[in-house]
Amino acid sequence: MRRSLAALVAVPGIVMIVPAPVCGAQTYLREADAARAMFPQSTSSARKTLELSEGDMAALSKSLGRRVETRRYAYLEVKSEKGIAGVVLFLDVIGESQPITFAVAVTADGALQDIQVMVYREPQGEAIQEKRFRKQFVGKRAKDPITLDKDIDAISGATISSRSATFAARKALLLAEVVRGRMPASGEP
Repeated sequence: MRRSLAALVAVPGIVMIVPAPVCGAQTYLREADAARAMFPQSTSSARKTLELSEGDMAALSKSLGRRVETRRYAYLEVKSEKGIAGVVLFLDVIGESQPITFAVAVTADGALQDIQVMVYREPQGEAIQEKRFRKQFVGKRAKDPITLDKDIDAISGATISSRSATFAARKALLLAEVVRGRMPASGEP
């Protein structure tokens, strides 16, 4: 586990404890391991890029209630012996001050399979990578409410990171809908 040290800063008449900056990022999951970690039944995966149209970006912005400016998203199309198992989308979502990189797995029928922290760059809040927090998202769909402190409980001391994870889950489910809408009826790209 990564630790940050606090420093005492003395100003005449005032003593402050200032958290030291985190040195480096904590990596929990590599892209090369994401398909197998999130879809244990996977037999193969292919890295692809989703490119959004202006219409897609406008619809996504409206659904999220936040302007979306990123047009391209990397994802893995994951296959099993039965065909396409789903997709793993890779998203950077701002935490308190640094991006948190998430991998969000969505099944072929649109249910959230898993959400994992790939890279955590904040000084605190990494508890969002623990299974007890992540399991709240399993089975959620794009039409479901996914709201912090309503149907997703925040981790104490990691409220901002919990909010980032909630946003990543909502955004990934919507992006997965776009990916599914572009697949031929057979489910094969």
